[in-house]
Formats: sequence, structure tokens, C-alpha cells
Amino acid sequence: MIQSAVKSAVLFLLTFIGITILSFTLSYLSPSDPAEIMLTENGIAPSLEMLEKTREELGLNRPVYVQYISWLANFFKGDMGKSIKSSRPVSQELFKALPYTLMLALSSMAVTILVAVPLGIACARYQNSWFDRIIQLITYVFLSFPIFFTSLILMYLLSLKLRLLPVIAGGSMKGIIMPTLVLAFNMIVVYVRQIRTIVLREMKNDYVAGLWARGVTQNNIFWKHILKNSLTPIVTLTGISLGVLLGGTIIVESIFSWPGIGKLAVEAISHRDYPIIQGYIVWMALIYFLVNSFMEVIYTRLNPKMIKS
Repeated sequence: MIQSAVKSAVLFLLTFIGITILSFTLSYLSPSDPAEIMLTENGIAPSLEMLEKTREELGLNRPVYVQYISWLANFFKGDMGKSIKSSRPVSQELFKALPYTLMLALSSMAVTILVAVPLGIACARYQNSWFDRIIQLITYVFLSFPIFFTSLILMYLLSLKLRLLPVIAGGSMKGIIMPTLVLAFNMIVVYVRQIRTIVLREMKNDYVAGLWARGVTQNNIFWKHILKNSLTPIVTLTGISLGVLLGGTIIVESIFSWPGIGKLAVEAISHRDYPIIQGYIVWMALIYFLVNSFMEVIYTRLNPKMIKS
């Protein structure tokens, strides 16, 4: 167990350094000048002298590897630099947006699990029944809906026609409902089909026929054996989705002006705010590592044999 944890930590550290080198190199190769952007964002017409002075203050005159080592050393001290746009610390900007992304991710995931898991299991249990066929038809149709199209439909119905919810979420409790519904809707149509397939595959295993031959009732086989063994791939599916959601759902947060990590990243890209972009990339690496580690703990709880493997 300790050996596995050490191996995961070393792997994460190497991946993290590789990602930061890549993001730093891409920023360096960009044709935009951060000093010019900073002055322009502050309403200052940059002269050559001012540009040179700002570059020196930002440390941009130093070789790129020196800039990277300096940034990495500061990062481990908790300093990720300052935003070019707002001049506030990057960590402050990220932590300000983080609670909004967490709220949106968890509420979307909760709605998805509450709706999709029972529907997917029921479709598998009553395979080829009228219920299964209707749900399959509905999910097949809505599967082709892109997320921005779903957003526009809900905006039209719930905001413009029924006037129940605000078009601009703006971080309010009432405003979170529509982005949650959009994200959950698009995940539910995928989850129902995936969970149905997972349970049906489990039902076709040889041990199910063996239990049936030994006289175990159909309900016991389904609820105690098939569903238990189906949990691992369902947990995998949930973990991947949670990682994506916590990374910031860029499209939905931008459409509804939800002030989360995704919206912050989009604004940073449009303003070429490289310190924020680098901070966002680090956040993505951290969140995927943490979610994967958490999923591994759940796997070992569900199936203790995985500890030996």
C-alpha cells in the first residue's frame, strides 16, 4: 500500500513537471508580449521605455529556463504570480472561483446519479420492454444535442417563456439551477445507456447461470451479485465525469456567466493572461490526480482483491 502511494506520488510529480514545462514553453512561444498586454489592460499606451521597464520588472528579460525554475520555486512556496489583467495573485483568483465550480459540479453530479442510475438499472432489468424501448429512444434523440443547444432551449423555456429562472446565473443560488440542469441532462442521456450496457454485460457472465442452476432466486442474483459487480465500472464513469466537472465546465459557465474556474480560464485565454492560464493547468493536473487517487481508494473498498494486484 505504501509502495503504491509512493509510486503514485512520484508519477504525479513527473507528470506535473512535464505539464508545467509544456505550458511554460507554449506561453513563451506565443507571439503576444505580456508586458504590452499588462500596460494595455491598465489603460496605458506602451512606449518602448515603459515596455522595457515592465519586462524587467516581470523578469521577462531572463532566459526562459530561469523564468521556469523561478516560477516552480515560487509555486512550491504558494506563489503562482499575479494576474496580468487584474494584478491580483493567481492563487487568490483561483480560490475565488473554486467554490462556484465545486457547487456546480457536485449539484450536477448529484442530479445525474439520482436520475441516471435507477433508469439505467431499470432498463437493463426490463430489457426490451416498452419502458426500456421508450427510454432508449429518448436518450438516443437527446444524445445528439450539443450542450450549447440544450442551454439555449432551457433559457428559452425557463427564462423567456415561463420567467422562472434568470438568464444570467451570476453566482446566485437561483442562478445555479439552469447550469445544473444543462450539465445533468447531457450526462444523464450518456449515463443511462452506459449503465444499461454495464449491467447487461454483467448479467451474461457464467456465474449468473451457475447461481441460477443452484436455485438462487432471480431477485437475489440481480440485487446481491449483478449490481454489486457492476459498481466498479459505474464508479469509474462517475470519477471521470467528476474530474471534468471540477476542471470547470467552460461552455456552460461561459453561457450562464457562472463565475467558476472554467469561465476564469476562458477570460484568461481571451486576455492572454498567462499566469492565470498556467495556474489553471496546474489546477487541472491536481484535480485529476486527486480524483484518480480517490477512485482507487473506492475500488479497493469495493473489491479488496485489487490491493494484491
